[in-house]
Amino acid sequence: MAPTQQDHIVLLVDTPFFENLPAWVTDNFTITPGGYHDGQPSRNKLIIFADGTYLELFNWYDTPPSVHDKQLPMRFWGPKAPGLIDFAITDTTRSAEESVEVVNKQLSEEPEKDAGLGVKFGNPIAGSRKKADGVEIKWKVTRPEFSEGDKTPGPELFANGRIDVPFFCHDITPRTDRVPYQDKQKTTHPCGAIGIAACEILVPKHLVVEYARVYAKILGSQLEPAAGQKAHVLDIGVPEGATRSKLVVRAAETEHDIKRMQERGIGFSDLVIAVKSDGQSGETKRQLGSAGIESTIWLEESSQR
Repeated sequence: MAPTQQDHIVLLVDTPFFENLPAWVTDNFTITPGGYHDGQPSRNKLIIFADGTYLELFNWYDTPPSVHDKQLPMRFWGPKAPGLIDFAITDTTRSAEESVEVVNKQLSEEPEKDAGLGVKFGNPIAGSRKKADGVEIKWKVTRPEFSEGDKTPGPELFANGRIDVPFFCHDITPRTDRVPYQDKQKTTHPCGAIGIAACEILVPKHLVVEYARVYAKILGSQLEPAAGQKAHVLDIGVPEGATRSKLVVRAAETEHDIKRMQERGIGFSDLVIAVKSDGQSGETKRQLGSAGIESTIWLEESSQR
């Protein structure tokens, strides 16, 4: 069983969205105040799930920092358009430094190495933010570092910068300070959300195997081909409870998928949130909306959670 766990999802939103959340957010979820990040003009609000994961509504309230400022790991989100842009994983059995050492070793091992995609991870960087009550929380972020590999896609498939694999987030202060998932008032949602069921990663059709291999090495997971689909399903844990989550690396085959990948780049495309089954709707999976950001977020009934 993979030692890595889902940590959180990054949903980039503009200032009008952040300051006046749309109904599809407030009608479905309980919002927890976040805070302001140190050293850069950003802030967040959280949607916390009972499995210990969360969805971060991330906003630049002023001009984002330069992408060349190496001490600010969130700088890569500056050029991105609003929507699902990134996600973090964690490993509670190892420190940030130990995790990056293990993953980089796996990505450098023959014969597959990094599958020719040019992926490794940099040194952990400290981060922090102050909550509304003044409490400061601290963590370390380890971001991927990219190079030009034998099979690295061209820049036309990395719209506004390359973010095609996740980053690591390790807590320095207690995790429950950053993610108060033990507070049922914060984790009880109108839609019945209880955790992250899956993250879907959209990649070029001819590189689906290569991306699946790289993701498997990052997660320490086994590949599981999805029956009848051009996709690979990887297992990943969650911070709280015995439930599991999934990462689905799938090929862009439809016209919609290809257009989406060209406009937003290779990487995180859809989020599936697990909800308690009411046994009445007759619909096991549905989008939060037919267009916009809400069309990339799905609710899926789960009888096992």
